[in-house]
Amino acid sequence: MNLKRQMTKGNKQRYVYLTNKKVKSAFKDYINERKQEPSFNPKAMFFKSQKTKFSPNSLQQLFHRMFKRAGYPGCSSHSGRRTFATRLIEDGKDIKAVSKLMGHASIAMTARYVEDNPERLKKIAASAI
Repeated sequence: MNLKRQMTKGNKQRYVYLTNKKVKSAFKDYINERKQEPSFNPKAMFFKSQKTKFSPNSLQQLFHRMFKRAGYPGCSSHSGRRTFATRLIEDGKDIKAVSKLMGHASIAMTARYVEDNPERLKKIAASAI
């Protein structure tokens, strides 16, 4: 399942690939729930808020609450993105593919997202010997 979003940072179209079965199921449940509403509009914003538009700040606050409830206080949507990129790179995934998944225009931006891991660097250095 992939979802298209048209209004993002830089006004670029982005894709989100939902591969986790639990997440995919939760999105399907959410969509089915929304379809039951009399005012349902499939072209409307995917996430609702009390205001007419779901702002970037609203989404950041939502992620902050979700991370806190999951036992990760202090985490944010941004730290989630950094972790996503870092884990993919540490797993040996192609930085160009990771850059595309992150929605970055260049791999240089993606490289800035990847956190230094002293243990990983130590292993890389040891493998050169």
